[in-house]
Amino acid sequence: MGVEETVYKRIERLGWKQGLVFDGEQKDALIRNATEKFPWIDETDSLILFTQDCDLLHHSLENEPFVEFLCAQSIETSDINLVYGKNPRRLQVKDSQNTWFQVQMPHRIRISKDVIDENFPVSKKKLTEESLSTLVSWLSKRYSRPAFPDRFNKHLSTIKNLDSKLKRLNQSYPLIKSFYFYLDPFSEISPTEKYSLVIQVLLDGRSLGNECEVNMKTDIEKEVENLFTQPHIAIDGVDCLFEDEMTVFHLSYFKFWDKEYLSRRYGFIQ
Repeated sequence: MGVEETVYKRIERLGWKQGLVFDGEQKDALIRNATEKFPWIDETDSLILFTQDCDLLHHSLENEPFVEFLCAQSIETSDINLVYGKNPRRLQVKDSQNTWFQVQMPHRIRISKDVIDENFPVSKKKLTEESLSTLVSWLSKRYSRPAFPDRFNKHLSTIKNLDSKLKRLNQSYPLIKSFYFYLDPFSEISPTEKYSLVIQVLLDGRSLGNECEVNMKTDIEKEVENLFTQPHIAIDGVDCLFEDEMTVFHLSYFKFWDKEYLSRRYGFIQ
């Protein structure tokens, strides 16, 4: 018990918290103590600590034996398609000094807590609150992504140029954050049957309620309906909602749609 308390106190004194960024010699010192050795580790510019704070300072080494870090590469500018967690494999985040980093889901290392001592590095660099929030959400979505019926996914994958059309839509309306689907039935159906689909388009920020905003929503809704129209899918409604307009009620019925998962698994018809 005494050893575990000592390790807990050491981590506390180091000031380690979720979202800290380690680079230079700090990063090298951590990598030397990593439990994993992969070729891509040598290309790492920085390490981002992503273990949750309560787990980081947990008193039991048996229950929480490791501290986990994402291996990050510094980049000159950000790509809007990789900033908001829309891509399940890559994410771009920035620290409080406005340095941008790119991380990849599998590129991570662990350090055993029992090797941590007072000589381990301290860092004052950290991700912005917005980037940290996005990072945590992005990591959790990997394991909580809803699985839509296989036949429904296959129907979507036959829509010609859907991928490029969605990218153009995102460029025309950067406020679009994500899509939520209400699918009926939420199960496999025969090849001759149709799915009923209602779509919620989540927009970034708060609603102003002005005429310009209403017109923009109408335009997006029309484009989205046209995008997803398919012989085996009946579009029964499209609504745009800002973040302050989406409620727990909506989230209890609508499921997040991960376009990147569809693209990787089924491919898009070009």
